[in-house]
Amino acid sequence: MIIFLLFICFWIGLSFRYQIIIFSICTVFINLLIFYRYRKKIGLIAVGLTIIGVGISYIKIDVKKESYSGIVIDSHPNYFLILSGGEKLYSYYKNNDYEIGDYLKITGQKEKLSFTTLESQFDFKDYLNKKGVYYSLSIKKIERKFSNPIRIRNRREKFLSHFDDKTKNLISALLFSDSEDDELISDAKELHIGRLINASGIFIHAYLHLFAFILSYFIKDKKWKFLPIVVLFPYLIFTFPRFTIIRIIVLKIFRYINEFFLKKRFSGLNIIGIVGFFFLLFDYHLGYQMSFIIGFTMPFFIKIIREAETYIKRRWKKPYELLLIYIFFIPFELKFYNGTNPLSLIANFILSPFFIFIAVISLLCFYGIPIYGIVNFSTKGLGNLLGWLAKVSFQINAPPFMGWMVFLFAFVFIAYCYYRSIGFIPIYKAIAAFFLVGLILYHLPIDNFISEEICFINVGQGDSCLIRKGTTSILLDTGGLAYTDLAKETLIPFLKKKRIYNIDLVITSHNDFDHSGALDSLKENFYVKRVKTNNDNFPISIGGITFINYNNHIAEYSDENDRSLVIGFSLMHKQFLMMGDATKMVEQNIINEYPSLDCDILKVGHHGSNTSTLKEFVHLVSPETAIISVGKNNKYGHPHKSVLKILEEENVKIRRTDIEGTITYSNYIFM
Repeated sequence: MIIFLLFICFWIGLSFRYQIIIFSICTVFINLLIFYRYRKKIGLIAVGLTIIGVGISYIKIDVKKESYSGIVIDSHPNYFLILSGGEKLYSYYKNNDYEIGDYLKITGQKEKLSFTTLESQFDFKDYLNKKGVYYSLSIKKIERKFSNPIRIRNRREKFLSHFDDKTKNLISALLFSDSEDDELISDAKELHIGRLINASGIFIHAYLHLFAFILSYFIKDKKWKFLPIVVLFPYLIFTFPRFTIIRIIVLKIFRYINEFFLKKRFSGLNIIGIVGFFFLLFDYHLGYQMSFIIGFTMPFFIKIIREAETYIKRRWKKPYELLLIYIFFIPFELKFYNGTNPLSLIANFILSPFFIFIAVISLLCFYGIPIYGIVNFSTKGLGNLLGWLAKVSFQINAPPFMGWMVFLFAFVFIAYCYYRSIGFIPIYKAIAAFFLVGLILYHLPIDNFISEEICFINVGQGDSCLIRKGTTSILLDTGGLAYTDLAKETLIPFLKKKRIYNIDLVITSHNDFDHSGALDSLKENFYVKRVKTNNDNFPISIGGITFINYNNHIAEYSDENDRSLVIGFSLMHKQFLMMGDATKMVEQNIINEYPSLDCDILKVGHHGSNTSTLKEFVHLVSPETAIISVGKNNKYGHPHKSVLKILEEENVKIRRTDIEGTITYSNYIFM
């Protein structure tokens, strides 16, 4: 069981490619053990089938066709997933009314998944890949051959209509894992709570215990323990395919069978290990879901933690247990929030009962008990408490653990609990000291003090560049998109991963929205010391970096792109030249006024538009590398072919944010 636990902890930190490889190797290894142990043909057949299956999955044989029939296995307002011929396919269909269980016939084209993913934002392609979806199906014609009589989404909407807007959003998040950001949800995120309660399904267990407690007054025969599980099935139907509910029901059924038919042959942990193993055999993609990871690792860790309490005085056992559980969740905090919040331990202790209570009484409402007013009132009280705690909370910024760090974290945690449980004082104290020092050092921005870097941030069709030397941080342009708050969704999470707590200076090259649109939100939600929005007072020196503006005729121009700053500076023994949206006319003026100007890295003007990038200008500055900040599949056709041709003819290496994502150069200050 410990091997299974360590495997899961290691699993969550690996890239998708390596997860597939490891799963394939493990499956073949298990089948070889079967063959070796029983010396039967079944083992050899299993090995052969596994190798063939893995080989086919890597070859990815794809028979092209135009018509696909399948059952809807997941449905959302703007897309759905269908299972067609054993393959899961994604289809975008705005404002669709398809439900899980509908049988559809679709005429269309199957293509590899392709989505725009900005820095630090939700990677939808990765999300679908981890659900076993690798292709999208564009729709030319669609027919519904069978309609599921249970219209799940309509039932959900009717149920949620009984609550006020704030309560509706919370209930939708808790019961159906579906919500939009509002003040209450934002405060919960600020305190790093809510998501783990949801993924672990604690409130479902609370509901089952409540139902079993009530039932015990009417039915004394313990064999009727399965009734609470049966009652949970309607909720399963309306939340399918939410794995948290499936996991809880399957585990409850196995425990019931183990207790009444197998005479408790297996321990609770053995059941968890066996069920988890068979879930992975059924669909290894489940191993990527947070509800699987938490649901199947947390019981092991709780058992280990309680063993570690052996020599703890009784009055300190509960606080000690809560502290270790908080430490257990640190990798998840880093993954979800790019940092840890010391107050989240207290917030979870205080607020978890409120969340569980609201979820349970909401579930009672779902089953027809009309206590909507109590839910609304309770949510209002929870919102007030959340708001107060959010105001005093703070976060220690740090990036998520890498795969090997997750494994090391789990190994050291288990080692500490083991030696603590047997009272081996010298060892567990040394491990605790190593563990604590390691966590503190990981959260401290030590590397920032001795390093410098420049990051061309992937903000889609726009520009934003982080320049840092030691603890001095400068942001050149903020980007800006109409459909998302780029400051909240991209810039601030990115800064947190970089362990940055404030921006010393923001310089906007000009007033176009794609260069400065996120500025207001950034100032509102992050500490910005100073903003520079015009060409006065250049050159500017800050933190050992001097910024020079080479566009000296801004006052003479009326076109906004002509008024763009052209910023040059030196960092890491390299010369950088940032062109903003400067046009060819500006470039020609620079050629005339600075005939000896050169650079190592050129940020190409106007996202690679043919309105910028004169060949003579590129020849003059002779960069080694050209950076093009551009949105994937943008409607403007950037970068233009003529610009790429000029750069290639001048032997300039081309790097693009739409292809590579965020592009980073870094070095240590003393090198």
